[in-house]
Amino acid sequence: MTETNDMDLKQAIRKRRSIRKYTDRPIDPNVASELKSFVEECNGKSGLRMQLILNDKKGMSGLRSLILKNARNYLAIVGKNDGNLAELGGYWGEKVVLRATQLGIASCWFSMGSKKDLIVIAPDEKLLMVVAMGLPATEAKARSSKPLEKLYAIRDGGEAPDWFIEGVKAARLAPTANNGQKFLFTLTGDGRVRAESLGGAFSRTNLGIVKCHFETGASPQTFEWA
Repeated sequence: MTETNDMDLKQAIRKRRSIRKYTDRPIDPNVASELKSFVEECNGKSGLRMQLILNDKKGMSGLRSLILKNARNYLAIVGKNDGNLAELGGYWGEKVVLRATQLGIASCWFSMGSKKDLIVIAPDEKLLMVVAMGLPATEAKARSSKPLEKLYAIRDGGEAPDWFIEGVKAARLAPTANNGQKFLFTLTGDGRVRAESLGGAFSRTNLGIVKCHFETGASPQTFEWA
């Protein structure tokens, strides 16, 4: 397997970067098979119909090809066209992204003119976004982040427990539209956690993504969402 096979999810969060340039080398068949199995596992748990498209020779076209180089592999986030798709797709799509990171696969969430040629979409379904995937041709630099204290609140004004802070730290490393980080986590008086979107582009999808990161960062602590 790959050299990153022993990477845990918290390490994957720290390692993950949004990569827009990929090599033309195909993903190793064993890695691709493992990632496809994970996608199907996530589909079974979520009710989504995410699809991992590999070795699309056409790749991205138009403006997409100027932004994403050699993006011939991608995850299509497809699900029922209802009010839950955006957050659900963000949450489960990011789970796939983190698994891909563990396997040495780079990624980048993308929405502009998402292609549909090889993606199966039923009449009652919608393509939410695509996530480009592949072997990175470049190393992305870490982007600036908001100060941690801008991303959370404590309802009773007390001191935040370590697990909550670790969750917020992980959320701060999540990919969000334009790196806007427009979210807020609040620890309520009864120990639950409220995740709120503060608006902006793709706000519900961003919320699903950061909730995935928060849960991972806070683990093994268990808690309830408010």
